Amino acid sequence: MRDYSGRFVADPLRKGGEFCMIHTVLFMVQPAHPDESIVAFIDLETNSLDVLSGNIVEIGALIGGTRGMFSTVVHPGNDETSEDASVHGIPRAELLLGPHFAEAFGRLQQFLQYACLSVLESDDDSEDGRLPSEAMKQNLEVTVVAHNGLKFDFPFLLQECIRAGVGPAAMAGWFYVDSLAVLRAIDCAGECSKLQCAFRVCSGPQCLRAHRALDDCIALEAVVRAVSDSLGVTPWALLRPFACRLDGATIAQMTALIA
Repeated sequence: MRDYSGRFVADPLRKGGEFCMIHTVLFMVQPAHPDESIVAFIDLETNSLDVLSGNIVEIGALIGGTRGMFSTVVHPGNDETSEDASVHGIPRAELLLGPHFAEAFGRLQQFLQYACLSVLESDDDSEDGRLPSEAMKQNLEVTVVAHNGLKFDFPFLLQECIRAGVGPAAMAGWFYVDSLAVLRAIDCAGECSKLQCAFRVCSGPQCLRAHRALDDCIALEAVVRAVSDSLGVTPWALLRPFACRLDGATIAQMTALIA
């Protein structure tokens, strides 16, 4: 028996996994409750909906409160399927200008690490306007938020890290929140669970490019902020109960599945 992509359903079991292809969970997590965290909304554009065989063609990230934005297209390499812009809407000529995945992911890491350097307010500014080193807080944790992230964005990012030889160490250090789970838990997902529909409900008509990574990050932050405002809580208070860590077994399972 094969799945829709032609893979044998029993392959994960043959490679030492606990579940068949039908019942496997690509991104297993453990509940976590960080006290304080930087919130980063992320979105991926890909050339396929198949998490195990597709490629990321664009990465977007937005630090909560619009304190920083990140966006890069990703070079498709030798993958000819990336030439079909109908899948993701990005011309191949634009993709060819971007870095390959390993470099793109490295830039994302640097962006998130820099965002964690939170500066305390100080009345004792130096002459050049810089704060003294003792005014720097210890690096905060990173919580990555994506819409339908547990089934799509997070495992997609993990498999690309493994295939590109980047390694999963950075992802193992982050917290994860699936905003779709948040909206469903408080009964705000509505009849359509797509991000753009939630954005229109929460923010009304606004001009954002659907299916461009950074625009979707902006939409996601707007949805989370609108929901948290309606409940009278901060965005972090809304997201924190849903935070989770990457389960170590996921890495071994993903490695076996894409081998």
